[in-house]
Amino acid sequence: MINFSFEKREVLALVALLFIAFIVRFAFFSNQGYEEVDTQDFMVWFQTSADYGPRTFYDRTWCDYPPFNIYLFWVFGLLAKSLSLFGTSLFTYVMKLPPNLFDMATALLIFAFVRKRLDFKMALLATALYAFNPAVIFNAAVWGQFDAIYTFFLVLSLMLALSSKPELSAVTFTLGILTKPQSVALLPLIAFLIFKKHGLRRFLISLLAATATVFVVIIPFEWSNPVTFLADIYFGAYGGYAFTSVNAFNMWALGGLWMPETPVLFAIGWILFGALAAFVLYVLHKRFGASGELLVLFSAFILFFGFFMLPTRIHERYMFPALSVLALMFPFLKKTRPIYGFLSITCLVNQAYVLHFLNNTQFIQSGDLVALTVTLINLTVFIYALVLLWDELKGRSWFKISPIKIGESAKAEVEQNEHQD
Repeated sequence: MINFSFEKREVLALVALLFIAFIVRFAFFSNQGYEEVDTQDFMVWFQTSADYGPRTFYDRTWCDYPPFNIYLFWVFGLLAKSLSLFGTSLFTYVMKLPPNLFDMATALLIFAFVRKRLDFKMALLATALYAFNPAVIFNAAVWGQFDAIYTFFLVLSLMLALSSKPELSAVTFTLGILTKPQSVALLPLIAFLIFKKHGLRRFLISLLAATATVFVVIIPFEWSNPVTFLADIYFGAYGGYAFTSVNAFNMWALGGLWMPETPVLFAIGWILFGALAAFVLYVLHKRFGASGELLVLFSAFILFFGFFMLPTRIHERYMFPALSVLALMFPFLKKTRPIYGFLSITCLVNQAYVLHFLNNTQFIQSGDLVALTVTLINLTVFIYALVLLWDELKGRSWFKISPIKIGESAKAEVEQNEHQD
């Protein structure tokens, strides 16, 4: 169970850390991000939702964001409207509030999860690693992207699944899907956990809860068929990027960015991700009893990272949710700590480098040294992560708590792990 009951001094320290982290982010709010496209699009979406509400939103403007975002556009659009910020440079301050607030909420989840299992210092360390991660800050505070929102829902869904709350896990996962379609990366793991831990009956109830969540979110919108309404939004947006890599420094970047995609390349990318997901679930099925929730966390990371590395049409920001799980694992698993360091750097460089070119209306050329270097680092880390998963399958388990400085609660769990071994 996710426990939010802490001592007063811990609460004060946590609040202070999150407040400082938010102030650091706020200092970057004046940056316009990708002004020519993203900022202008957000301004139109916020203003349209503020003027007309969610019901006719999709009829009044082009928007490739799924329905849950429109509620955020509406609420914060009303705020911008009340302050007369539309058409001014100060609009970015309101635009960037939602993702940065959700970022702080994700940091809070990380603290709660780690604190239940390790001591206060380790929980605060994990929280700080996420809250002050430069790649995370750049995404939400500098560029002003919304990746932090679906990341929050996915992390919460994962924690709820581990806490034996399958229906709530399904609901929060569905909210993630209704925020960003790339949330689908975690679908195999969430479905596996619910079915394995709770059986077919609770799995079907969770599926019903997810379906109900979809209808609750989309009912206020104007539509005649929910399937075509959602399909037009999701596949319309996805179909607009028929390229191997949309600025993502993944395996396809070795052949250049924005290369035309063929049906064969599209199929290869998704077959590779499907094979990865099957392998992850197979390892989890075989080793769940031995390695438990730490293997689940690592599996979530592999799926997030694999979704960035393998399919086509991937954007530079799609590695973002992997950083939250890496921060979550950092106090527990020694072998994932170098991964966190390397991917924090490559994620930051990928975003910053791309934004620089976008704001100068340029494309990154094939053979670009920075793109190739970062891509090769990502590929190396990906192979390393797969080797770790293979070691786990072969029984060479390294999923033991390895805290940097062991507290009392960690000592007890380490002793328990050693006893089981």
